Amino acid sequence: VQIHLGRANANKLMNRFLKEVVRNYEARIASIQGGSLRNAIPRESFVVLTIPGQLSDDLLDLVAEYEELFRNDFAGIEEGISFKAEPTDLPKNLIPEEIQDDLINAVEGCPNGVISYLADFPGVVESSLNLALVQSSADRIEVKLLVRSSSESRKDWVCSSVESLFLLAGARVEFDGDYPGWQPNAQSELLHTMERIYLEKYDQRPRVMVIHAGLECGIIQSNVTQKLDIVSFGPTITGAHSPDEAVKIDTVARTYDYLVTTLENLK
Repeated sequence: VQIHLGRANANKLMNRFLKEVVRNYEARIASIQGGSLRNAIPRESFVVLTIPGQLSDDLLDLVAEYEELFRNDFAGIEEGISFKAEPTDLPKNLIPEEIQDDLINAVEGCPNGVISYLADFPGVVESSLNLALVQSSADRIEVKLLVRSSSESRKDWVCSSVESLFLLAGARVEFDGDYPGWQPNAQSELLHTMERIYLEKYDQRPRVMVIHAGLECGIIQSNVTQKLDIVSFGPTITGAHSPDEAVKIDTVARTYDYLVTTLENLK
């Protein structure tokens, strides 16, 4: 939902650091855990890596430099970016060097954020990609991404581009959890009716907007043969798809009351 804000992606930031530390500090990656959910911009990434002992102080200096760099890059967008390093036990196993390099290059080259905007709705995202999870286990490394688009054609193109990138890195690519796009309709009769009812009921105009989110409306439309006139509305939610997600409780009852009134006015 907040992909248009240019928020920092912890997986991309960590990978930016890893590319340098592997290239210039003889680092080897033992494990990586970044992100939590496909539909949430990752806020955290943790890596266990090894470097030659004589370079440990240099590594700490580099981490401090990157923390400052990240804070400067996202000034005014992200507050309190933290990037730290601390000693740990020597890991028993390391990710094979070739796989490590392929992973870093693929994640570095992977698009992230807004891909395109809607031509008819300035400033509204049409297509986006979230590099959501980069996680290693004993026998594999998984990278999970979420592609969203109100255009099926554009979504297919983004998926195909990402597939080609990771195939070049030697990965196996799978697609799941697909849901259809939902094209906005500025001439919607239902929308105009609901705008009128809202104005009459609450003596103020509703805030109507096109948002970039995985609404169920597209799924409903794709499972019926006739063209539906659809409007999505609901209570006020903040921090969607994050640990800070919350709902304004008094707007729940208001939304229900508005729905009942709308249904009573439909023919």
